Amino acid sequence: MEFDLDKLNPLLVGAWEYTTRRWPDDVKPNLKPLQEIEKDTKASFPNDYLDFMQRYGSLQMRLDDPQFLFIQYKIGNNIRKDTGSVQVIAPSKVVLEQYMLLSRPHIHYPDIGAQIPPKMVPIGLTAAGGEYFLMDLSEKNYGTIWHKDPGSTGTWGSENNTILGYAGASFTAFLANLKTEEEIQKIEAQGG
Repeated sequence: MEFDLDKLNPLLVGAWEYTTRRWPDDVKPNLKPLQEIEKDTKASFPNDYLDFMQRYGSLQMRLDDPQFLFIQYKIGNNIRKDTGSVQVIAPSKVVLEQYMLLSRPHIHYPDIGAQIPPKMVPIGLTAAGGEYFLMDLSEKNYGTIWHKDPGSTGTWGSENNTILGYAGASFTAFLANLKTEEEIQKIEAQGG
């Protein structure tokens, strides 16, 4: 399978061309950091994500690029739909850095355990900072994408860090569902 942004979400091609001009080192394929994560989690990344990383390496969104999507949060028996935005699909070295930061905060802060569930990996970041899009490598939800909000900073499972928002059934679906701000506003105006 060869990942093709032009077929999946053509408006993202401009974002990738911008990324290649602005951050040429970030788009160079480097799967070594991802292999370190695979070894640590004892799980492998889905093929669509690996194909994307091999071909594109990273993706930085500009203001007019598709970067918005709907996220669903399950709180008790209720589902809340919200909009979110992704600023960057992180290059592999940043994925590893963020994974280590979130899975091992006790190295720097002895009172905090892992801030993400086991086998979750931060693959995307928002402009706000402290907000992540996580890929689930567990058997139960393999390849799904989740949103971790910036307010959830404690140990995963603690009182202020128990909820993730569902952002996509796969990496491919996640990128395909990204929309411009104008598209999101139209959908919301129509009650969607």
